[in-house]
Amino acid sequence: MKRVVVTGIGVTSSIGVGVNEFWEACLNGESGISKIQKEGLELLEPKYGGQIHDFEPSHSVFINNHGEIGRGSQLLISSVRQAIENSGLHVDDYQKGDFFVGTTMGEVTVEKTNDDLHHGRKSIDAYVEQNDLKNMLVYAAREFSLQGYTSLITNACAAGNYALIQAYDQIKRGRSNIAFSAGTDPFSTVAYYGFNRLKAISPDKCRPFDKNRKGMQVAEGSACLILEELGHAINRGACIYAEIGGYGVSCDAHHITSPHPESNGIIRATTNALNAAGVRSEEVDYISAHGTGTSANDRVESSAINRIFGMDTPTSSIKSMLGHTMGAASSIESAVSCLAIRDNVAPPTINFETPDEECPIDCIPNEAREFEINTVINNSYAFGGTNASVLFKQYQG
Repeated sequence: MKRVVVTGIGVTSSIGVGVNEFWEACLNGESGISKIQKEGLELLEPKYGGQIHDFEPSHSVFINNHGEIGRGSQLLISSVRQAIENSGLHVDDYQKGDFFVGTTMGEVTVEKTNDDLHHGRKSIDAYVEQNDLKNMLVYAAREFSLQGYTSLITNACAAGNYALIQAYDQIKRGRSNIAFSAGTDPFSTVAYYGFNRLKAISPDKCRPFDKNRKGMQVAEGSACLILEELGHAINRGACIYAEIGGYGVSCDAHHITSPHPESNGIIRATTNALNAAGVRSEEVDYISAHGTGTSANDRVESSAINRIFGMDTPTSSIKSMLGHTMGAASSIESAVSCLAIRDNVAPPTINFETPDEECPIDCIPNEAREFEINTVINNSYAFGGTNASVLFKQYQG
């Protein structure tokens, strides 16, 4: 089996467009939450989310007509372009790469269709047909002339990790030397209404693991990681952020929206990741939590962390800063995992004020923390009880 390393990263988020801007904001504990600017939410409360206000698609979309493709594709192309530039890959190399993308809402064409009908149009706008879910792959592949295996994964809020897992397996089994792993989601009115009906949205701040947490905040974003076979990366003199040690997946088989109250599925996924990597729980230095800020999710995740790692393993949730970027969330958090290993610093969980006896973990409250980080677990969970944990470790020759 081949060894797989991360050699390129791109991030487009509400706290920064570009990996350096994003990472600096992360470590400074900046918030990307603002008043929502989107038609159709005027009568709904609360009105806050993680929209990206300083993103200009024409700066990264060159081959496609950026005005004709959906925002999810625009965000995706932005992050892929950043990752390619960050990796230093030559065009002849990356064009042969495989391409895996995770998303929850896709291009939210159902919203566009509703808008068309609401405004009295008799036919569906061409945008809807052009931006069918599957076409996200087409636009990105066309933008970069990607000619390898392509796959779109829609495992809800774990989709980014599942995309990474497929990319990892492709290289691990010797089928490819280069694979793109990405996640993307635009801001969705449907997602906002849905989570609001579930009473899962916080009226002000997202406070993961805080006793007074009141829910999540819907957001948008994208991230791309470039994975390479180790020998290929070494031969071209690539900068290696981290090595992927292994992964674990599971399904709670319990409830469509609620996690298993005893953390069974979460524990299986994390334990499988540790076993696949040959790493003991006490060797994990940092946990990038799913940490949505909802009551049940944080309680169940904290329980799993305690049962596997104990109370003292540093853990944080960047959703406190970004909000929940749906299918992009675990892709962005994978980028954080690699950057934490590179710089030996973990981002904080901001907005934390009151400890919760049901979440007795070290959530790195409010300020980034410097310490030696060699091994990171990145957790992601989704509706339907779909769980995925990925273990990243410092590359050692």
